[in-house]
Amino acid sequence: MTNYEAVYNRTSVRKFKSELIPAEFFRQMNKFLEGLSPLYPKIGWKFVLFNAMDDEGCTKGVFRVKAPYYLVCYTQEDENAYLQAGYLTEQVVLYLTSHGIGTCYQGGAKALLEDEPEGMQQRIVVAFGYAEGEPYRKAGSVKRLPIKETCIFKEDPTPEESMILAAARLAPSSVNNQPWRFVVYQNRIHVFCRENVLTKIKVTREMRELDMGIVLCHLMLSCEELWVDAELVFLEQLAGRSVKGNTYVMSLMFRE
Repeated sequence: MTNYEAVYNRTSVRKFKSELIPAEFFRQMNKFLEGLSPLYPKIGWKFVLFNAMDDEGCTKGVFRVKAPYYLVCYTQEDENAYLQAGYLTEQVVLYLTSHGIGTCYQGGAKALLEDEPEGMQQRIVVAFGYAEGEPYRKAGSVKRLPIKETCIFKEDPTPEESMILAAARLAPSSVNNQPWRFVVYQNRIHVFCRENVLTKIKVTREMRELDMGIVLCHLMLSCEELWVDAELVFLEQLAGRSVKGNTYVMSLMFRE
């Protein structure tokens, strides 16, 4: 299974087996981590993986899932830190899924580690391991808003754009809030984030930004799979712009 195929098969796993993952897998995973593509090259980042089977107190927080392993994403302090974290972490989550390993984002959890990367802060924790039961989503079980509710079509989408948006629709988000909104042209997709009164709360705002990083990952992964030459850019002319209460984030621009 490829990472793109994992987009359609990943599900949040909340019950894990107390079973070790082979050391060889982690050697391969470390190579994958070294080759990750960040959204913002100038924002430093690092992943820390640890075995929690012998220490149940290694994480804390509400709605925490007990798992044999945890992945912690750290980044430097920056206004786009959570966008960076979501974009990077989703790449790793899909990699794990593609290898039959279950995952679950831990929005309210913190890892209690003695040695943390200097100058960086935790952004998100992911529980992972072999699933107790089916590790993949059942066909037809996904609960997402229909495309017509998340997109404004200024022009008819190309077949490739329709496939890209289909993959973006399946992105996970905190409490499945699906904050992304898209304005679609034939040569670009403008990405917006839906705002509400809860986004004034720091934790909620951070999770929204993480969610947006995740959906941006799905957009770019789909372009790579479909051999569509595209890039994510921030357009200054749209900075601060709001469309029906949705704030501009970035644009997916297609090259000819």
